[in-house]
Parts: sequence; C-alpha cells; structure tokens
Amino acid sequence: MFVFVNGPFGVGKSTTTALLAEQLPQALVINPEAIGHMLWDQLPEALRTEEFELEPLWPPLTHCMLDQAARAYDRPVIVPMTIARHTVFDRIVRPLHEVGHHVHHFTLLAPPAVIRARLRERGEGPDKWGSLSWEGNQVERCLEALRQPAFAEHIDTAHRPAAEVADEILTRTGLRPAA
Repeated sequence: MFVFVNGPFGVGKSTTTALLAEQLPQALVINPEAIGHMLWDQLPEALRTEEFELEPLWPPLTHCMLDQAARAYDRPVIVPMTIARHTVFDRIVRPLHEVGHHVHHFTLLAPPAVIRARLRERGEGPDKWGSLSWEGNQVERCLEALRQPAFAEHIDTAHRPAAEVADEILTRTGLRPAA
C-alpha cells in the first residue's frame, strides 16, 4: 500500500510524514526528492532542470523505485512529495494503480499566507529566486493545480496541528495502529 502525501512546498508534508512514520514503524518512507538529487548528482549542470517534475528521467526512476520497494519489502510505503503537474502524476502515481498496488493519495492544502508563514518558520528567505525562495514562488501555481479533482483527496491543514492531519490520514487509509 502507498500513502502519498502531496501538497505545495511548505504545507506540512514532511512533518505529517514524520508523524505517520512514528505511528507506522513498519512503513518505509521513500522521498522522491532524494531520487531527484541523486539524478542531479549524475547530470552535468547544463542538463539539470529547475525542478524534479521537469526532469525527463525523474518520473520513471521514481515510479520504478516505488514499485520495486513495495514489491521487495511488502510493507506500507509513505511518499512525501509535491507533484503538481498532471503529466508527472500520470507517470508516477497512476501506473502504481495499474500494476495492482493499493494507492492512497492525499493533498494537503492551506491558504497561501499560511504556507508562506510556514516557509518562513522553517527558515526560508530571500534567495536567487526571489523574496521567499524558489519554494515560496511556487505556492500559487501549486495550489491552483493541486485543488483540481485529479489531486483529491484534499485535506485542509490551515488551522490544524500536523498530528491531527496524520490521524486523519491513518483513519482514511485504515492504517491506524491498534491501541
């Protein structure tokens, strides 16, 4: 079983994933961002794109890693990652369904001001991309895309602690550990 935790940069995916992993010690956490960094380490700078979703090799490598990890280890796989482009989602998430994996996909959402405040809290600031980092400049684009039905199930995180969001995911997936 896969539990995708999607959402804009800064919405709380990493925090929620850490809480899920705490509740599900048997689960694997596979972060596709690490796959992207591995890919960028192998490519000359001239071939690197601005983000992983635009890397031609990233979707198939990520899909392969996820599929093979689920098959090899036969345990829940938690996947925290911003995937806001339908074409990329269709190359990573949909094929997992097609080969028989049970996939739960949750998109965490919050208003732009809440997300930007969270980015600042984690230390994001001005960089070569602008006044609030590259991630901060992606908030509206990601929210617009991720609000679409293709990225449902949506979970509003604006005024909720991450533990409550993680509990909701555990309930919806049926993975809540017995007390």
